[in-house]
Amino acid sequence: MPTATADPARLRDHDLTRLRDHDLTRLRDHVLTRLRDEPGQATALAQVLLDLVLATPVREFIDPTRIVPAFVAGLRASVLAPAPDRLAAAIARHQRQATARPGPLAERIPPELQRALQTALRRPFTPGREIVRAAVDHAGMRTLVRTILHTTLLDFATRLRSAMPDTAWIPGAGIRSKLMGVAKGVASAVGAEVERQLEDRVRSFVDGALGRAIDMIVERASDPRFAGDMASWRGDAVRSILDLPESVFLAERRKLDPQQLVADLHAAATAVARWDRLPVEATALLQGLVDELQQTTIGELLADTGFVEAWRGPLATEVEHHLRRLFVDPGFTDWLSRLLEAPGTSGHVPPDMPG
Repeated sequence: MPTATADPARLRDHDLTRLRDHDLTRLRDHVLTRLRDEPGQATALAQVLLDLVLATPVREFIDPTRIVPAFVAGLRASVLAPAPDRLAAAIARHQRQATARPGPLAERIPPELQRALQTALRRPFTPGREIVRAAVDHAGMRTLVRTILHTTLLDFATRLRSAMPDTAWIPGAGIRSKLMGVAKGVASAVGAEVERQLEDRVRSFVDGALGRAIDMIVERASDPRFAGDMASWRGDAVRSILDLPESVFLAERRKLDPQQLVADLHAAATAVARWDRLPVEATALLQGLVDELQQTTIGELLADTGFVEAWRGPLATEVEHHLRRLFVDPGFTDWLSRLLEAPGTSGHVPPDMPG
């Protein structure tokens, strides 16, 4: 039988393809060897990346036309298929495994930082009256203050009545004895009135005192005359909290119900995701920054802050670390191989060509 012969032109093209694939493989291996064996390559590439970031206008990172649609789409997709049970289980497991270290929380904070925090908290500051009143003049606060006034009044009346001595039997006590008797009678009457049903006069008194108490809180917090007292309160409050042991905070954290916590977080995220004004509000926020910064680069924004000089070295080292991990990753090798292939080819011998 006659032997079939292949087309010389196709054989020549096939040989060229094999030669090309061989050369591309050698090129790929050469590039990978240099990237993996020469640490300076990762260092140089890290510097190129940092230079690029510093020379890039800030607007490129916050462009609302690009950022907002991606953010909105991602947020809306994330709330559609949550895994609440798995997340709640993870939180519960972390709560069970968490242990409190001995000693107060303050021991975990540098002393110099604590002093700086106290200095900042104790600087006189006077918030506006409108803000203070909005924070304290509401149903929850009024209920709390009413309960305090009510309980305090009851305790005072009870103690005053029990503390009054019986002077009726003291001979020659005269007017003073009679006055003490009257005072005891008044105290007994007031105490009995309060302890019984809190009739209209007592309720009226408590309600009047309640309004005055709220006004005093607002005045105390928003009057510059008391700025020093409020500053001392802030500093003392934070210092007292930091003096508590870690076990107290761990116990408070364990009071959180993981299922309810996850449900609340998901409800909040869903509310934001479904908000019809989310794209408009997010765009307005970012556009304001874009309009303000114009073509200002990252480097120009950070100029004279010392940030670039202080952090460039550590950031470059971190980028180098991850670049070296990238260079030895099989996925990077496959990507580089595909990059070096000629467009429209796969680097394999066509099935109709002889091997």
